[in-house]
Order: sequence, then structure tokens, then C-alpha cells
Amino acid sequence: MDDPPDTGDKTGAPRGDEPATQVNLEVSAFRKVLKNRNFMALWIGQGISSTGDWVIVGVLIDSVGRLGGNFGLFWLMFFRFLPAFLFGLAAGAVVDRLQHKTLMIVCEIARCLLVVVLAFANSLVLVCGLVFSIECFSLLFGPARDSSIPDLVGQEDVMTANSMMSTSTYLTMAVGTLIATVILGLASLIHKFPLVSYVVPNAATFQHEFAFIVDALTFLVSAMLLFTIAFPRKPRADGQRFSARSIYTDLKEGLHFMRTDPLTRGILGLLIVGLIGGGSLYILGQPFAWQVLNSTGAKFTLLLACLMIGVVAGAAVTPWISGHLPTSKWFIRAVIGFGITLFVFALIDVYALSILVIFIGGCQLGYLLVSAYTLLHQNLAEDIRGRVFAAMNTIMRTCLLISMGVFALIQALFHKWIPWSSTNHVHKLVNFGLFHKSFYPAMLALMIGALVVIIGGFSFIRTLHQFFRDNHGGGQVEEAGAST
Repeated sequence: MDDPPDTGDKTGAPRGDEPATQVNLEVSAFRKVLKNRNFMALWIGQGISSTGDWVIVGVLIDSVGRLGGNFGLFWLMFFRFLPAFLFGLAAGAVVDRLQHKTLMIVCEIARCLLVVVLAFANSLVLVCGLVFSIECFSLLFGPARDSSIPDLVGQEDVMTANSMMSTSTYLTMAVGTLIATVILGLASLIHKFPLVSYVVPNAATFQHEFAFIVDALTFLVSAMLLFTIAFPRKPRADGQRFSARSIYTDLKEGLHFMRTDPLTRGILGLLIVGLIGGGSLYILGQPFAWQVLNSTGAKFTLLLACLMIGVVAGAAVTPWISGHLPTSKWFIRAVIGFGITLFVFALIDVYALSILVIFIGGCQLGYLLVSAYTLLHQNLAEDIRGRVFAAMNTIMRTCLLISMGVFALIQALFHKWIPWSSTNHVHKLVNFGLFHKSFYPAMLALMIGALVVIIGGFSFIRTLHQFFRDNHGGGQVEEAGAST
């Protein structure tokens, strides 16, 4: 199929004639965003808040083992994901009805108070209930934050702002659990003081309480930073009051819009197939590393680190890439490219080479995430963004769970054909004439995941090409036709 017409830079990134000029313009774009006081408050606040989210996860993983035994972690993750299933889409309708600044501050203060209570929770039931409540407020905070970016920066700076947001988000994912370890270690030292050990005799209990109290402060600091931001007030054009009926109406309109708008339908569709196929790496990464690369422990965590570093690097350089390669052509190509990279990774049985390939795959993911958010920010009306970004958050969590279940089953089926075990490294050797290739259960399942991404990428080419042809140079997509 022919590529869509090159309509110039679809992302608003500045372009110059000479490479040196382009680099200077891209650096100046970052400087411009860094000088934006309102965006910087949002960026720093969400970075601190996101770190708090991952500190919670790190400390809870250690805590629930004591409270719930072998099933503690299962119930923790179940109640962490459950709010997205129940309220994910409705949360977007709420976000579109309320002022983003007020909503985000309320969410941060609520999460701060809930984490303080979590510090003293002494049963698995209470911990799961508090985690569920924290996630409900996170469902509102995320879409409100994402929807606010175009209100704080100019149209030409949205790509740069998204790059900074995505980079900080994945950095906090990488360092959040490390920070949790540091906080627990500091708490252990503090507990050695006689007065502290007298008040709280159990060292493990004090460590967890101290970590949660420190973590609660991250949400409070974020709320204080959000309070300093000057958001534009945009009243609803329809004049409807906030009510359950208005939320239901907005939800129906939002779902209709997502089905009919080519850009939104294309990006959400790619997100679904990409996460179901690419999410196979989440469940198959460890058995693949063990079976194919003979890598466990530190070698496996290094693979994960290279993937995350690649995501951060890809997100960071996306504004530079968009200044040279039009997003209208390369967004879809990058989806298919990620599927191909995942397929190549599945075939590799050399550890050093697999590190390079997984890093490249991470770079592609970072580029795709920033480009997807930027396309939506630049082309959606303000009063529909919350519902679209809430749908994205819901899809991410739902599809990862689906992917984990589906590909665990697929690997189990292949395991019946190739009964590999830690004591019996069985594999199937296939003769291709010029060379031989060994295949393992996790390898074959991961290859299927890669094919899902590739096929999904090709299947949504027509939808996104239609959008790029009809919108030469972008422009906001109104919520036209969204009414029932």
C-alpha cells in the first residue's frame, strides 16, 4: 500500500535545513519547555508522584509475603488491576467533567492519606482494600494529568513535553523499587536507636511503616506543586451539571467517538494488538532467558534493564526523530518494526546479541508511546481527551492480563511437544539445509506474540492512512458525531 502523503512534520517539531541548525532548534525546544513554570510544576510533581507509586509496589511486595503467604502477591495484584476493569472508562468521563487542577490535587491528597493508613494495616484484607482505593484515585489522576499537557504548552511543544513526561515515567519505574530498597535500609538503621526500637520493637514492622510514611510525603509534595499551576478554566459548553446521568451520557458519547474517529480507533487498536502480542515478553521473558539464553539471576535482570533503558532512550530522542522522519509514515512502520524486532529477539540464542536487540525494541516502544500521545494531544478536542486517555490506561492493564493468560497457555501447549525442564534441556532441532536451529517452548510462544504485533500493525494501516490523508497538517478533531 502506498504511504500517506508527506504533509511535513505532523508533530510540530521544528525543522531546519542544516543538521547543526536542527540540533540547535531541538535543544531550544527543550529549553523552552523547561522555562515553562506551569509545565515544570506538573512534570516534577508527576515524577515525584510516580516514584511514590513504585515505592508502594516495592514495599508491598515485601509486606504481603508476611501477611498472605504464597497467595499474598496474587491478591495484591488482583486488587491493583481490578479498578481499571470496573471504573476505567467511567473515570475518563469524570475527568472530562471536572477541572483538572482541582481533581489532581484531591487525588494526590487522598492517596497521601490512604498510604498513611496503609502504613499501619495489619491484615491482607485491609491492605487489599487500601490498594484498591489508591488505584481508584490513580485512575482519575492519570487521565487528568495526560489531558492537561496541551493546556500548559503550545501546540509546537507538545512532542517535547510528551517526551519529557514519558522519559521521567519510565525512569521512575526503573528506580522506584531501588528507592524502596534504600528507604527500607535507612529505616533499619533508624530502628537501632533505643527509643525507636522501644516504641516499635519489631524491626520489619518499623521498616514498612517508615517507608509508607515517607512515601505518603511524595503525594503531598506533588499536590503542593500542582497547587502552583495556573490552569485555564474551561467550562462545559453543554452547560450540564455533574451527575450520574451526565457521566453516563459522556461515556456513551466517548465510546461512539473512539469507534468512529480514525486516529483514535487506529491508535487504540494498535495498542490492543501491540500489548497482547508484545505483552508476551512480560510473561515469557524469564522462561525464555532460562531456556534459550541460559540466563538467570543477574543476567535476566540485565535484559530487563536494557529494555527499560531502551524505552527511556527512545522516548527522549523522539522529538529529534520526528524532526527528520514524518510521524505520518513512521509511526505505523515503527509498530511493525517492533514486531519484527521481537521476532528476531525470539530467534537469538546469543546473550550479548540479545541485549542489543532488546535495547532496540525498547527504543521503538519509547518512540511509539510518545508519538501516540502526541498525535492524540494535537488532534483531540479538550473535552474528549480524558475519556480517550482513560481508555488507553484501561486497555494497557486489560491487555497485559489477557496476554499473560493467553501466552502462558500457549507456552504450556508447546511444552507438551517440547518437554523442557531445568534438569532436562529438551529442544527441537530443525534442519534448514545450510544451518540447524534449536527451538524451545518459550521461543515458539514469543514468536507467536511477535507475529500478533506484525499482523496487527498491517491491519490498522488503512485506518491511520485515512486519518493522515484527511488531515493534511493535523488540526483538532472535534467530538462530532459522538452524540447518540
